[in-house]
Amino acid sequence: MSSPQDPADGYLVQDRLDRAFRSAFDADPRIRAALTYGSRPAGAGDAWSDVEYWAFLDDAALPGLDPRAWIAAVAEPELLVHNEFGAWVAVYDDLVRLELHFWPASDVDVVRGWPSRGAPIERMVILDRDGTLVPVLAALPERAPVPTSAAEVAEVCGRFANWWVLGRNVLRRGEYERAQDALSQVRRYLLWMARLAEGTTERWLTPSRCAEADLSGELVVAVGALGVPSEPVALTAAYRAAWDLGGQLWRELAAARGFDVPTRLLATAVS
Repeated sequence: MSSPQDPADGYLVQDRLDRAFRSAFDADPRIRAALTYGSRPAGAGDAWSDVEYWAFLDDAALPGLDPRAWIAAVAEPELLVHNEFGAWVAVYDDLVRLELHFWPASDVDVVRGWPSRGAPIERMVILDRDGTLVPVLAALPERAPVPTSAAEVAEVCGRFANWWVLGRNVLRRGEYERAQDALSQVRRYLLWMARLAEGTTERWLTPSRCAEADLSGELVVAVGALGVPSEPVALTAAYRAAWDLGGQLWRELAAARGFDVPTRLLATAVS
């Protein structure tokens, strides 16, 4: 697949969209503050990255805003959908995604609920007319906290087991798609456990991100092998392999961090 390029000027589609939306934020006095987030301001963006924003509107103006018309006036997308997290997601040339949250300016504190900024403040802030956004961002850590104490690491391991037991039980009931769904969570926790075991926790919030570069080849292959069809034989084998890998990582982490493992549980024979 080729990189998303703007054939008119050779720039990435993302760069063209970013210029257009930044200009639109600045030109609209109803927008009191705006920020960008994600891989691009963090300096890790590439030709396949999303373009992501929050725009904080004057409270009185927000009810009268037509998000579809506003976005289309800046750059007409191929698809525009209001997703389950409240963001407007636009799809542009070469399947480039743009995500935009419209939010009341009086509630800029919503940002305080983020686990981290993920990027330097000066690369995130597009607009702060009233001086309310920068202090909120400054109160956040740049990177998400990583479990460090024995209790926190043990909790990660326990959550792996929680999803594994749920998935294994619905698998035995014959709910193969549900077992597949639970297995995706099992894999997610295995990646977190692997990152803790190997000390590669820089990309903590999304453990699958760049896993191929961050984790040992052996672990990448082991977790990747758990992606199987939704049929009983393959799923049973995947759950068995996931339990073995999870038990191995659990014991390694317990020995390194100084907490107890549920010995009887981990000794359970998996069928």
